[in-house]
Amino acid sequence: MNYIAPQRSQPPTDILRPAAGTAFALIDRTPVLFSESEQKLFELNESAAFIWCGLQDAVPLATICGQLVDRGLSLMDAREYLRDALVQWLSAGLIFPQCTVTDMTFAATVGRKLIEVRASDPEAFDHLRSLFVATAAPTGKADATFSIYQAGDSWVIMHDNREVCSCATNHLAPAFKAYLVEQLLLAGDPCDVIFHAAAVTSHGRAMLISAPPGTGKSTLTMHLLHAGFGYVTDDIVTIGQDGSIIGAPFAPTLKAGSWPSISGLRPETERLPVHQRPDGQAVRYLDVPPGVRDGALQAGWIVFLERSPDCTAPVMAELSELDTIKRIVVASYATHGKLTSDGFRALKGIVSRTRSFVLRYAEAADVVGSLAELGNDQP
Repeated sequence: MNYIAPQRSQPPTDILRPAAGTAFALIDRTPVLFSESEQKLFELNESAAFIWCGLQDAVPLATICGQLVDRGLSLMDAREYLRDALVQWLSAGLIFPQCTVTDMTFAATVGRKLIEVRASDPEAFDHLRSLFVATAAPTGKADATFSIYQAGDSWVIMHDNREVCSCATNHLAPAFKAYLVEQLLLAGDPCDVIFHAAAVTSHGRAMLISAPPGTGKSTLTMHLLHAGFGYVTDDIVTIGQDGSIIGAPFAPTLKAGSWPSISGLRPETERLPVHQRPDGQAVRYLDVPPGVRDGALQAGWIVFLERSPDCTAPVMAELSELDTIKRIVVASYATHGKLTSDGFRALKGIVSRTRSFVLRYAEAADVVGSLAELGNDQP
């Protein structure tokens, strides 16, 4: 049995309802909840059972609190007991928030999955929407649904009616993105290869740009967009079994060090909200038009960046297929931790159809012309 014991937390402010697949029963005169999704029994005391029955009957929370007072609890104790029960049931996936604002919902594609996101507040909606390059109206056919609502001073993220994260406002968008990457992108088809690279388009083909963190990949991507390239992604590319690529649909993530230089290209950068990533980095998400609306792309070029402050002029050297595959393997992630034979064949396929280079440079602005010239050469 999993006994629901009081904990100190903040009460949710949304309308709450029992989750589908949750059943209430009296067994040997003991109130019990059964969760179909968790295959668990949760034992309730008398007050918790009273609260649960109120939720089943759609009784307002304020009314349930008043009824607890009528049953002998002080107003303070009633509020605290109600709050603690709801927080624990949310965490266990036994209840979920029923958002009443229907226009704060959008759909987006993450990897090979369609997600639907619903927020209970305009501020949360704007933060989450800013993560994505392209969104659409929900169709009701999503592979995963997310509800975001405020509980006290925190925001709660629900995945298919189960709480997965609670965080402050300025952490909300980065935390949601991190969850999507881990749970959807990195847990996809085991034959896919997740390549840490930015991707831009030129003449219908993708140019993949790979670099270690902090090398200036996102900054260079913004310079390329300013030069006329189309945008696909600034961090993650999925290489499919047929050698095609799909970019993660997230907006460019700009770290604090890049804000001054990017502001020269996009003056609105300094007015964008500042978000705090789990690693402590302050970031902004920049709205850009996508270079490709949907579907997979064929890659034409792969460029590996090596930033060197001592490099007086950019130096670009072409790589062999073997050297390219070695570099991709180092900068990639396999769904189950191992590169499969299908994944290897996918790498061989994409490398055989592209030209690959290593580019050593000091400043992003110095190499835009070279990459633009490269993008104009049809492979």
